[in-house]
Amino acid sequence: MTALKTPESYLKNHRNRDVMKKVDLHVHTNKSDGTFSPEEAVDYACTLGLSAIAITDHDTVLGIQPAMVRGDKYGIEIIPGIEISAEWVENGVELEVHMLGYFIDHRNSGFQKRLYELSNLRMKRAEIILGKLRGHNIKIDMDELKEFLQPSESGTPWVGRLHIAQAMVKKGCVKSINRAFDQYIGNGKCCYVPKHQLTPEGAVQMIKEMKGLAVIAHPGLLNQEFSASLIRRLVKNGLDGIEIYYPEHSPTTIRNMEMLAAENSILATGGTDCHGFAKGNILMGTLDVPYELLEKMKERHSRAQGG
Repeated sequence: MTALKTPESYLKNHRNRDVMKKVDLHVHTNKSDGTFSPEEAVDYACTLGLSAIAITDHDTVLGIQPAMVRGDKYGIEIIPGIEISAEWVENGVELEVHMLGYFIDHRNSGFQKRLYELSNLRMKRAEIILGKLRGHNIKIDMDELKEFLQPSESGTPWVGRLHIAQAMVKKGCVKSINRAFDQYIGNGKCCYVPKHQLTPEGAVQMIKEMKGLAVIAHPGLLNQEFSASLIRRLVKNGLDGIEIYYPEHSPTTIRNMEMLAAENSILATGGTDCHGFAKGNILMGTLDVPYELLEKMKERHSRAQGG
């Protein structure tokens, strides 16, 4: 892994500079499918001069507390978040929808129970994928995955396709993680297994139960007509915002989503969906998201909580 710059060196040279405050509201750590530890994610944010980041791991909150401790050390604001997968069916078409939760009560006991259920479902999915791989003469067992796994709230390790791909590379089954996805375990490939998903409304409700703001993630990756229809429907169920500013959104998508957010009086947010080195290049720092967006999120959250 490429060595990261130290936060101390950045702070020494930039602490008193008058620069626009920027944030990244979509960051993953190695508590789910990123490669940075929570501490490394904060360190990297500091070297970029970011004022705040949101830790939004898939179906786990274990990265939040260590990131907050590190954030306190370097003056980086950490927003407690999560990314929850859901499935939406429209006119016979199945689409995976991701829902971001912000300012969640990550210590909520009821929420911990739901995460326990999701963690066990992920483990079962991994076992089915490994079974399919064996049918293609790729023999990897759960013991070989252990070194790549992170513990979860349930005690059952958090396992995703990235970890299976990492084990495939180490064993010499494929040359790269991208090759593992492209040939075997990516969406629609021979060993792909869909996740057990909530409905989008269920994901919004789960976030609301955690006292969080619910924001639909990167809707521009969905069919534009479908995503607009879904957003309008979810607004009636408490949707708070749209992740509009995103590396893969085109200028046209951004304009359309800005209008949709304004029409429905919901928030515009933005983030890079940084997974460390998991997707090749580090995305954090490649998108200018102003701190003002975070301030508007705080205002909406305060009103929702009666503040």
